[in-house]
Amino acid sequence: MSGEAVLTVDEFLAKLLAGTVAAWAALYATTSGVKAIKDWWGIVATDSMPINEAIGASELVQIQGRVRPAQPDDAFVSPILGDECVAYEYDIRKVVQDSGRTRIDSATNYKSFIISDGVTDILVDPDKEGLSLNTTTKTPSTKKSIEQELADDRLEVEPSVYTSVLGDTTKPIEVSEGTIGVGEKITVVGKATPVPAEAVTDADAVMMSEEAHLTVMNDDSGNTALRKAGRGGFLLLFGVILGAFAILILTPVVLEIVATVE
Repeated sequence: MSGEAVLTVDEFLAKLLAGTVAAWAALYATTSGVKAIKDWWGIVATDSMPINEAIGASELVQIQGRVRPAQPDDAFVSPILGDECVAYEYDIRKVVQDSGRTRIDSATNYKSFIISDGVTDILVDPDKEGLSLNTTTKTPSTKKSIEQELADDRLEVEPSVYTSVLGDTTKPIEVSEGTIGVGEKITVVGKATPVPAEAVTDADAVMMSEEAHLTVMNDDSGNTALRKAGRGGFLLLFGVILGAFAILILTPVVLEIVATVE
């Protein structure tokens, strides 16, 4: 050990903690990146087929059909547009001149639903990451119009919060919302599997996010694929950088442990 820097206990623990956190973040980013790339490939590599044929397939398939709630009471009303839907996501940002947009609030809500071609039904059980929704954006520009736009008890945060953020002067906001409406025709990429015994449904099969890389789209499939590819590439690059950072931090810690054991 002569001539080599020896880590103190505090330095050792700090580096161990930082390296562990970086390694965990690298693993999470890499795993998420791989999933996004697989989602991208699932969109571009699958052809649309009738729903009844999708049930007999043993791989990822792409189907189209109309949406209805899995149960009569499963539909809800979206907070911004007031649409009857089975899924929505909204984003509210303050528009600041020369400095872009600052997020005020956002939320996603969804439930399982049925996609049908009128003959065959599939129960779709999505997750947040699998939703790709076509959004509508509004930009109310006065405080009165802002209050009217956000005066809805379906929002998770009271409108007074938004106006207090905006202050006394009028700062325009940008309100975006995407929904999967009841009766809307959408595209789903996933793997059709038998309906679980515990599921309360008369559907012929089910597509679940746990079973395959499920993607639910009412947006253009090409746009969705590009977003998935971009997100996957960014996360994989970020994971590599974090992994290298973790190795750099943990190397002296490992050498210290080996030296102590010897």
